[in-house]
Amino acid sequence: MSSHDVLAKLASLRHQFQQRLPGEYKRFTDRWEHWTRLGEEADRQALLHQVHTLKGNSVTFGFSELSNRAALLESALDARQHTTESASACLADFLTELTAAMTQDSTGDSATPAVTPSTVLLAQEVPPASTAAPAARPQLAYITEPDTTPDQTLLNNLNVQGYEVIQAPLSSKATALPDWVLVDLAESQGSVRRFMAPIHRWLKHGLDVIVLINELDFQAQLALVRAGVEHCLMRPVSVDQLLRLVRPRMGHAPEFQGRVLLIDDQEQVMHYYQTLLEASGLCVQTESDPARVFRQIEQFNPDLLLLDINMPKATGPEVARVLRLHERFETLPILFLTGDHQQAAQRSDLLNTGSDDLLYKGMDETELVQLVTARAERARQLSDLVNRDALSGLNNHGAVQRALKQAFARAQREQSPSSLVILDLDHFKAVNDTHGHDIGDQVIRTLSQLLMARFRCTDTVGRYGGEEFVILLPDTPTDQAKNLTDAIRADMSALTFTTPTGRFTVTFSAGISDARGYSSHLEQFKAADDALYQAKQAGRNQVVISPPVVAPAAIADAPDQPA
Repeated sequence: MSSHDVLAKLASLRHQFQQRLPGEYKRFTDRWEHWTRLGEEADRQALLHQVHTLKGNSVTFGFSELSNRAALLESALDARQHTTESASACLADFLTELTAAMTQDSTGDSATPAVTPSTVLLAQEVPPASTAAPAARPQLAYITEPDTTPDQTLLNNLNVQGYEVIQAPLSSKATALPDWVLVDLAESQGSVRRFMAPIHRWLKHGLDVIVLINELDFQAQLALVRAGVEHCLMRPVSVDQLLRLVRPRMGHAPEFQGRVLLIDDQEQVMHYYQTLLEASGLCVQTESDPARVFRQIEQFNPDLLLLDINMPKATGPEVARVLRLHERFETLPILFLTGDHQQAAQRSDLLNTGSDDLLYKGMDETELVQLVTARAERARQLSDLVNRDALSGLNNHGAVQRALKQAFARAQREQSPSSLVILDLDHFKAVNDTHGHDIGDQVIRTLSQLLMARFRCTDTVGRYGGEEFVILLPDTPTDQAKNLTDAIRADMSALTFTTPTGRFTVTFSAGISDARGYSSHLEQFKAADDALYQAKQAGRNQVVISPPVVAPAAIADAPDQPA
């Protein structure tokens, strides 16, 4: 969403709030007249709730003076020794400010704008997914001297991993090259001086240069260092090693997109903060009913929960206490959001209810977004420490088990397809025995990179143990899962690993099952594992789908078989 679109949406929400104010005015004055005439407690409580809501909403949408007047009236209505006279003393100023907000030109200056271009933190603008052009393959340049044989294995492996490699001559100008340049000195180790002038030129123009060498020649590498080269790889070059160097710096690795679950009973306020947070690059799911918090957490898996404090069905602190009853939610960060500055002053008391911080409506939008983003990112980092496999970077065994259980429960509840893929590298023990465990680790990381690049962020990809991997694909039938897995299988088998002991390729086998028809996630896992066993028995390097389970009703309705 562009900066203009974000500001337009926020302005529209503010205008919608303003359009509601005449109805709020009439509803308030009618209740006030009824209360002052009959003195019923229910009327006072209704007035109190209405003023409290107006206080929080007004500051959110930039009507700060109306919020201040509502706060004074709320205090008078809520006082232990409240009287009609004390509340009446605040009434005139409140109604005057409410009338001013109703009649104010939405483009006028009497209200502080809720958001300005300088305070919105916008993520990089991209076209909507439905209209965006296919992402271009990231490019690298590969440069050797004339008549030098290129490392075709390395080039093929980079191509399989999704990179476009441009073979260019040593005389290439920097403006004609992509940001990353691979300089292959394989057959020119003793004549590195011939490369110095172009390397100087490329580095001066801001290109990142990686030099590939055959031997540890100190003088040659000293010359490279003095030229400004920061990256040098020994041959045979592992594509895994190269990509671990290139990916984070060329922006090909996925950027952090924190997931925030926002719960607020006020729809317009909730959508306002959703727009603000999404404009900064966060992914926000909204919910107005606190009773649905468990289902939303299960489906959305948020990094952080943002809770309005004052909700009629359950207050924010009550929701936090309910969540903290369960061990699995003990580490989920919870931030309270309030429009009550008195509550903001009682921060320490509120934090004892299980919250990590307190934000207030009307605070600087930039600061609010930064606080939410920082908390979400820290939570993701801590989660990764617990749930990530150190070698592959994928989900570990425990994280996969938890995700499998949740995915199965969701599929059963919604009666939707949910595919489970178990894949296992073929003859992996022979790789370790022949080439060593370091090379085996490279194979694990290479496959992991392929898996991470090909599946959706809503899928779960994990290393289950050793050379076995698990992929969970919600809302995906088994035939689609097979097509995806087969494509990766073909790419993996096309990769060539080069080691001092020789070159080799690696394949994998896979089994797939659908959650529907099984009574537990353990049964679904066993079905996929059995399908994997069938793939191994049938010759390996293939994908097998577990036969669909026949429901008992279908069996009962089947015609009798002849004796």
